[in-house]
Amino acid sequence: MTELKDYRNLFPSLNQERGGRPPIYFDNACMTLKPQPVIDAILDYYNRYPACGERSTHWFAAQVDKGVEESREAIRQLIGASSIKEIVFTKNTTEAINLVAQSLRWNPEDVVLTTDKEHNSNLCPWQELVERGIVSKHRAIPADEQNRFHLEAFRKVLEEEGGKVRMVSLCHSSNLDGTSIPDEVIREVVRLTRAQNPDAFVFLDAAQSVPHKQVNVQGLGVDFIAFSIHKMCGPTGVGVLYGRKEFLNDESVIQPFIVGGGTVEDTHLFGHPRYFKAPYKFEAGLQNYAGIIGAGAAARFLAEVGPERIAEHERVLNRALTERLQGFPEIKILGPRDPDERSGICTFYLLKPATRFSDSEPDIDEKLDGRANIMIRKGTFCVHSWYHAHEEQFDAFWGGFRPTLFRASFYLYNTLEEVELFASTMSRILEEIADLPTFAGG
Repeated sequence: MTELKDYRNLFPSLNQERGGRPPIYFDNACMTLKPQPVIDAILDYYNRYPACGERSTHWFAAQVDKGVEESREAIRQLIGASSIKEIVFTKNTTEAINLVAQSLRWNPEDVVLTTDKEHNSNLCPWQELVERGIVSKHRAIPADEQNRFHLEAFRKVLEEEGGKVRMVSLCHSSNLDGTSIPDEVIREVVRLTRAQNPDAFVFLDAAQSVPHKQVNVQGLGVDFIAFSIHKMCGPTGVGVLYGRKEFLNDESVIQPFIVGGGTVEDTHLFGHPRYFKAPYKFEAGLQNYAGIIGAGAAARFLAEVGPERIAEHERVLNRALTERLQGFPEIKILGPRDPDERSGICTFYLLKPATRFSDSEPDIDEKLDGRANIMIRKGTFCVHSWYHAHEEQFDAFWGGFRPTLFRASFYLYNTLEEVELFASTMSRILEEIADLPTFAGG
């Protein structure tokens, strides 16, 4: 078996230098780097058979169709789906969630439940349904004191709604702090949801889980999951919606989202079009064939590396970084104290007001990039709602200070040496600002 460290050599973007230093890429929760096998698969399409799929029967088109279906099969295997007919290609996680939100046949009294720290992609589509009067309510399940999914809080909200919950859509792993909902808890969520309403669905935003650990949709028992290929060593502009085939092909449950070329088997000037079966009736228009073929290469690459090896490697890195950051009294880590519960994400902030810096907010990320080519993310990570919900808490503790969040996120090609360089560079940056007024908090 290939050692995990040896896979690093397959990523061309890591084999370069700036200022005599290699890149250290800790922004993997946003997008991962691309290995040579994925790049080769994309170039192979453009170099050898850059034709249209699903329509023609010639030599090039047959290769396109073969490549697309092989990708569907590779993704089916990666997530443990029962059929390639359950794998719908979209542009990204956002489109996949919107597809379900806009296509399900809702009842006006339906209620949608999410967590209280959803990415905008798993919040806005459901809020829009409420705004348009398509469903009656959206409710957010409050997290526990360590920002983890709270099963008892979920149970309480479910009971309060008295059988009206039609959709439970949860972030499987949070892009905010890396916390995941354990498999056994998801199975209990499925059981409880169906017990109160047999017509309800459970949906997982798996954008931060499928790339980083083993996900088996049949074992979880969920109805839908969505994820993006650009977060799992693949190209941009390709996402996946998994849906149980008995739902995808039942027009009394879900109808086509965008219709037209590629979705219809036959049409007449008058009358209802005859749509293909899933997944094709949800894949309107000419597709991103190069991207989809690259997605299959990415899925095969991850299967070869091994999702559980990736998960354990990320935990090792997070333990090491957490230990180092806990040695800085100026830094507070967001989420559970145990790094094993934060997978490959370490989000932190400085325990001092932003106004004590020369600019409007800390520039730790820019300093890390400029000095050591260390790339992290700063901001609210598309979880504005969580940040705003905690403004009063921040105000009460820090007297008007709303901290800037920084996120370091790992992947299979990162190393302990990179973590050490991150920590030592942070130490020097913190020393430089130590002459500013005493740090607040603790």
